[in-house]
Amino acid sequence: MDDARTADQPRVRSEDARFLTGQGRYVDDVHLEGMVHGAFVRSPYAHARIASIDAAAALEAPGVLAVYTGEDWTAAGFGPLPTRTQAKFTDGSPIPVPPRPGLVVGVARCVGDPVAMVVAETSAQARDAAELVEVDYEPMDAVTDPVAALAEGAPLVWEQAPGNLAVEFATGDADAVAQAFASAHHVARCDMTISRVHAAPMETRGAVGLFDGGSGKRTLVTNAQNLRANRAQLAKDVFHCDAGDLRLVAYDVGGGFGMKNGLYPEYAMVLFAAEKLGRPVKWMSGRDESFLSDSHGREQQTTAELALDENGRFLAFRVDTVGNVGAYVGSTGGFTPAGGTARTQGGLYHIPHIHYRSRVAFTNTITTEAYRGAGRPEANVHIERVIDVAAAELGMDPAVLREKNLLEPGAIPYRTPMGMTIDSGDFPALLARTRELGDVAGFEQRAQASREKGLLRGLAVTTYLGLTGGGREEKATLALEPDGGLDLYASAESIGQAHETVLPFMVGQRLGVDPSRIRYHQADTDFDPVGGGHGGSRGLEMAGSAAHEASEAFVVEAKRLAAHLLEAAADDLTFEAGHYAVAGTDRRVAMTAVLDAVAEGGRFPQTLDTHVKVAPVYQAPAASVPVGAHVIEAEVDPDTGTVTIARCTMVHDLGHIVSRPFTDGQVHGAAAQGLGQALGEAIVYEADGGQLVTGSFMDYFMPRAADFPEFVTDYVATDTEANPIGVKGVGEAACGGTIPGLVNAVNDALRRAGATGRVDMPLTPERVWRALDGQD
Repeated sequence: MDDARTADQPRVRSEDARFLTGQGRYVDDVHLEGMVHGAFVRSPYAHARIASIDAAAALEAPGVLAVYTGEDWTAAGFGPLPTRTQAKFTDGSPIPVPPRPGLVVGVARCVGDPVAMVVAETSAQARDAAELVEVDYEPMDAVTDPVAALAEGAPLVWEQAPGNLAVEFATGDADAVAQAFASAHHVARCDMTISRVHAAPMETRGAVGLFDGGSGKRTLVTNAQNLRANRAQLAKDVFHCDAGDLRLVAYDVGGGFGMKNGLYPEYAMVLFAAEKLGRPVKWMSGRDESFLSDSHGREQQTTAELALDENGRFLAFRVDTVGNVGAYVGSTGGFTPAGGTARTQGGLYHIPHIHYRSRVAFTNTITTEAYRGAGRPEANVHIERVIDVAAAELGMDPAVLREKNLLEPGAIPYRTPMGMTIDSGDFPALLARTRELGDVAGFEQRAQASREKGLLRGLAVTTYLGLTGGGREEKATLALEPDGGLDLYASAESIGQAHETVLPFMVGQRLGVDPSRIRYHQADTDFDPVGGGHGGSRGLEMAGSAAHEASEAFVVEAKRLAAHLLEAAADDLTFEAGHYAVAGTDRRVAMTAVLDAVAEGGRFPQTLDTHVKVAPVYQAPAASVPVGAHVIEAEVDPDTGTVTIARCTMVHDLGHIVSRPFTDGQVHGAAAQGLGQALGEAIVYEADGGQLVTGSFMDYFMPRAADFPEFVTDYVATDTEANPIGVKGVGEAACGGTIPGLVNAVNDALRRAGATGRVDMPLTPERVWRALDGQD
């Protein structure tokens, strides 16, 4: 990256001081006068009719104030949790949305479904009393695998979803794809599983509900990611109140990765209980409860087919996938495995014809929601896995096969067969730089060194196509206060992306003001009710663009103050490099001097209002398209099947980089989650009983620092006009290529050792060892 793009970048996060010294404020740090605590009784069955609930013993337990059931929720007249999913059938008909009340009414449909809520003076008392609630369950047949759920005769999750079909969606030209396959020189096919994963945030979900009996206003303090959408849904659909009568606040979120985006029953229930009891009610999920009740991510079972001509050119691509929505539709519902995965099919390659078909099933599992990338990584897995299969079957170098089919710069902007526009990029240069930085030429020497240690070594080159931001509005408010300071209110919120540092830096850079003079506020719907959150890596390009627009508006509005100091007409002033100047003269005044004058007082006549406040609403003209490439090397121990990630090299085109260190952090985090999923992360339910097998870190693989090599990262930049600051989404970037990259690298190692089969994710030692041994 050239010096111009790395100059004047923030390198130290202002928020880190409180995080590193234990001064962060999370939901579990909230302690209010009179606050009581809730605990939930959860179904131990994946599918069971509730015959009766006896709370008598729990109500007699020490400190217990109340026990609520689904009957109490129904009697209150509150609505079920709504969805904002965009998932639709191919013909445009909507996904069926079964009711999801605050507590189960009648039938529990997954292990962990909340059946009752106990409220007590302390958290320990509530948890102990919850064990005393006696529920008479009548178990029913359950199904947890989405393919099995769609099979004839499978147990029915919901009557309003015949055959357990939540969504069936297809896009692309099926006839043109079929013709291309019929005339193809070679067709490669790859069956693959994209495992279900658990987000495992640092702070588990939690919420505090408050109710003001005088005003009727509800307040929810939570570590959710999308406060404004949640507020709108809770007000309109659940509590049937005006949005202004409901306030949502978040402090330090403690990680989310998409899992904390949507509404959950527990959020509604703490508000319900707070109103009933007239006291603040707090609930914090335990780690075991988190596995049971947090939405999961990913999960697709897919067949991908690639048609090629005699020269190795891609002719057509066909994908048939089955996704799992879980027992309820949730916030994004079945959109991720349907339209969400369809959008970026085909990656960075010129493929004339693509057809994508998805069926999404209801099952007796917890809901699946957006998870870091939400469809884009899944799409990249589809194309990148099958390209390596094609290369092996044709006896070609996988990297060369990719190079042959990459979109050329002259084809950009390019509209894909999926209807997506790739607006910028030089993909051959991107891949060449990645191969150079990853020292692909030196691989054989490293492979020989591995063989001398008794290890197998494989290499994979992958690319990825992203899609971020766009489509929704974002607001930033910038206000000059009497003390000469600036208050910046952002409608987006940070869950680790350094908004607290970056957004004041951007405003300060435009205004010529030290960022320390800018007070940053976020995550409070009373400050700013407008905004779409940060999901889909849209934080910087949306919130940053909104802050940019606010800075420009502030320059215009503050002219009247500068004009008074310069004794000139406001229309005669220009602004550049932090200074107002009278056109055609050398008279000028710095923005900092204007702010100082306001703080001093007496510099302006009383008739001149020195309070400046701007609040533009930014609407993105288009989504941005981040892209990248990876070179990943893996070592396999043939005696144990253990996989070690030996090298990981990544080059990304993310447009303008506001901060190289912060961008590296986001890229490395996304890479770690992608590699972790491929290496071993997988939520597993029993096929018959529906019990969660991986219900703790004793059973669920969680990657650690020692599982990763030192990441080698670089950037190239091509301009985008998708937003005024020229950035592309960062946070999800490295998921896309690392997941298929590691799987392909391990399969390359097995192929070099003479194995005839392929291994799929998760790359557990047993799976890899069996593949080496010739077992499926």
